[in-house]
Amino acid sequence: MKRIIMAATLTLFGMASTAYGDSGPGCGWGTTVFKGQSGLFAHTMAATTNGTSWNQWFGLTSGTAGCDPDTVVSNEFQKKLFVASNMDLLSQDMAQGRGDHLDALATLMNISEKDKAGFFSLTQSQLATLLNAASKGAPEMLSALDEAMRAHPELAKYAR
Repeated sequence: MKRIIMAATLTLFGMASTAYGDSGPGCGWGTTVFKGQSGLFAHTMAATTNGTSWNQWFGLTSGTAGCDPDTVVSNEFQKKLFVASNMDLLSQDMAQGRGDHLDALATLMNISEKDKAGFFSLTQSQLATLLNAASKGAPEMLSALDEAMRAHPELAKYAR
């Protein structure tokens, strides 16, 4: 069940990430249709068209539809989008010190299996600080998490 949730989250995350990116919805038919338009609505519609018609994935593979196959979504961007999209569920998992969303965040942060228990415990003990930072946005929450990890002997190696 965990793997299904993780696969679905990462699939939806990959499709949605182009709508929220600083450079717009990426490439594909949706981008062509909504060319010259800006804002969340136009980017979301273009990204939805690209994702639901599967042409963006084909374009990235083949280098067509205005797509550059060498373009990659940064891991930093993925973490920010994941946190922003899942903050309610993440906060529940952090409060419990375990859960699928917290595990997915640990995976995005490249935390090894042997260090995940420490990561879960850290987020639980730092819940108030992390939620206070999260109220300002995902980047702030990730910065607060990095700061807490830097002070942790086993987790400092994962901090940015």
